Amino acid sequence: MCEDEHPVQARIPAIGFCEEKHRLRQVFLQAIHDLNELQRQQTQAVIDGDPDFSRFDVLLHIAQEKKEWAKYAWIAHVEAHHCEEV
Repeated sequence: MCEDEHPVQARIPAIGFCEEKHRLRQVFLQAIHDLNELQRQQTQAVIDGDPDFSRFDVLLHIAQEKKEWAKYAWIAHVEAHHCEEV
């Protein structure tokens, strides 16, 4: 090995896999999916001329709240557990 060559050391996180981080990420992704599905349904109702398209408003509000809760639960876990790179 030459003087200028240094062995490359892989950074190995202390935690190999964080199951809770993965679970919370899945909950967040599902919440996004659910919100998008409701938006799709409301959009289709508008396209179809459904006069009651606003019936989705409360459902969209609830879905948005669930998405926000899931996002911040995931972020809080990652910050508290220091598993962001896992």
